[in-house]
Amino acid sequence: MKKKMLLLLVLGALNAQAGFSKLEAISMIESGGNDWAVGKAGEVSRYQLLPKTWRHYTTFQAYSNPLLARQIARQHLAALEANFRARAGREATDFDCYVLWNAGLHYYARIGFQPARVHPVIRERAERFVNLRQIDAPVLAANTLR
Repeated sequence: MKKKMLLLLVLGALNAQAGFSKLEAISMIESGGNDWAVGKAGEVSRYQLLPKTWRHYTTFQAYSNPLLARQIARQHLAALEANFRARAGREATDFDCYVLWNAGLHYYARIGFQPARVHPVIRERAERFVNLRQIDAPVLAANTLR
């Protein structure tokens, strides 16, 4: 099942001729693409959204529904990026996007939106996110299908 999910993500990346989309990369880092994942703090779906965040966008509790989860994740990421743009006065880089996703706007604002001040664990995940976004899709496909 995991290989099938990874292959689907790889094929999606191939179509884009770049790395993974933001949501695909978030999904891979947060849950390995597992629609049934539940985190230690109760985070749900492949995107590991807190239930209160999920409820902000819908009353449906179909956490394992990949289409609904993607719609909610897309809306949430767009809101995070818009708030970042308004507060930081610049567009969010891929690194910024992951920090916003993982730690939140308030955390990032508190450290002055400075990547160098991000906690090492979050920084390492943000760097993996950046790598997934920039990975060469044909190389990814060749390594995955071996």
